[in-house]
Amino acid sequence: MTSRGKIVSVLRRTNIGGVPFGVYDFLLPRGYTERRIREKGCGIFHFEKPYLAEMKEVEVFVKEGVENGRPFIVRRFLTPVGSVEERVVVESGYGSRWTKEFLIKTPKDYETMQYIVERTAYHVNYDLLQRADRDLGEDGIVLVNVDRTPFQRLLLEWAGPERLFLDLFEIPKRVEELLCLMTMKAEEAYRIAADSPVDVVHTWDNITEDFTAPYFFKEYCLPFYQRVGNLLHERGKIFMVHMDGKLHNIKELIAQTPIDVIESFSLPEAGGNLTIEEAQRVWPDKAIIANLPAWLCFQTREFIEEYLEELIQHVDRKRFMLCVSEDLPRDRWQETLDTVACILSDKDVERE
Repeated sequence: MTSRGKIVSVLRRTNIGGVPFGVYDFLLPRGYTERRIREKGCGIFHFEKPYLAEMKEVEVFVKEGVENGRPFIVRRFLTPVGSVEERVVVESGYGSRWTKEFLIKTPKDYETMQYIVERTAYHVNYDLLQRADRDLGEDGIVLVNVDRTPFQRLLLEWAGPERLFLDLFEIPKRVEELLCLMTMKAEEAYRIAADSPVDVVHTWDNITEDFTAPYFFKEYCLPFYQRVGNLLHERGKIFMVHMDGKLHNIKELIAQTPIDVIESFSLPEAGGNLTIEEAQRVWPDKAIIANLPAWLCFQTREFIEEYLEELIQHVDRKRFMLCVSEDLPRDRWQETLDTVACILSDKDVERE
């Protein structure tokens, strides 16, 4: 079976082979190791948006620079009702971005963000999706990438946890008004994704109960997931959400969502607080793509083989796979990914 076929069989919960292995394309530099692990069956995850976003009547100024040896990007948005600015630091290794200064800093900024959201238009752009799907072929899978859901976007991109939680207590009406508008606009994006020519729709929600506690998940995330999940299912899509944190205390709420695939699941030994056995028990209708723990890069081949064998013994392989979905040490990733790909490939052959 091809790499694409193996991944799809897990997403549809019909895998009868070994445990498939994948990697985000932007975490896998091209070269000898990349070619070797693909030949061993490692599938590529490629992300592509189904739309172009245009902010009308908004001026955007971008400044790039270097501070303390690290690249940064400053973006300023100017509107008739005010301006907002964000500062993002770019990691040199994989280009990961971390927000150091959020757009929303004062209550007045909610009005500015509301103005921006109201004037954001989405333009259908399926050409890139189709081209990427055609170019990737059977080497992996293209995912229709949609922006984070409203609460998670406000939490992680626009306001930050401290600002958002304080404002939900002190000025809840302003926050709720923006969230309501964001929800309406996000549903437009999901309708475009639902009509796209690719089958799997993905969002980077980065759910962890440390920030998205049970109350917030139930109040803001669950209703949105239910609405857009049902829409996607009506169009025959698979709904995949990036949940890479602690999920034990929200596992029953996650079970109520129509999400088909929990992606970048953190195993307990990688910082999670929910075992794979319990996760598969409480989510019998969901596939799980677990993140390969980065600390394996510091272990021997024998240790990695024992670890994977133990892990595989405790999963329902019909709906489980491993994927590199976070940064690995730059000086150790080649040997580790080659080792994992070889081990899983050999075990797949043993089961045939």
